[in-house]
Amino acid sequence: MRETRKDKTEEPYQQILHRLAHIEHKVDSIDETNAFALRAEATKHQETVSEIFGKSKRRAQIYLAADGTRGVVEIAQHLGMKQPNVSPELRILKEEGLLEIVDATGRQDFWAKKTIDKTLRISKFLCEQYNLKPDGRPNAALKKKRKKK
Repeated sequence: MRETRKDKTEEPYQQILHRLAHIEHKVDSIDETNAFALRAEATKHQETVSEIFGKSKRRAQIYLAADGTRGVVEIAQHLGMKQPNVSPELRILKEEGLLEIVDATGRQDFWAKKTIDKTLRISKFLCEQYNLKPDGRPNAALKKKRKKK
């Protein structure tokens, strides 16, 4: 069978795609290994998370509201807070390695949780600890259930 010009040009692309798939698999394996190692010491890490948030419900709310689609102004509006109260908390959470800026448009930075959030289940912990919804707002439904008891 005779190779056509098209077959010859597609072959290098197929090789590149195959190599990329192999690299992605290795990255996924590394991420899974890191997650496994972190979860093995979950109690220690949970203590650190507790220290970072302490008794600051505001910090927990801001952390949960940082979903990658909101900047400082949107987070403040979403939670009914003032921007000067939100900015310092975002900076602290960034310094602690829990949040990152995922996009910057003009003068606005969009904040999101780092992957360690899913690994250590930080959001779930904060929702339970501070009686919050996953978006950072108070969980009114849970309050009503507690009052009835």
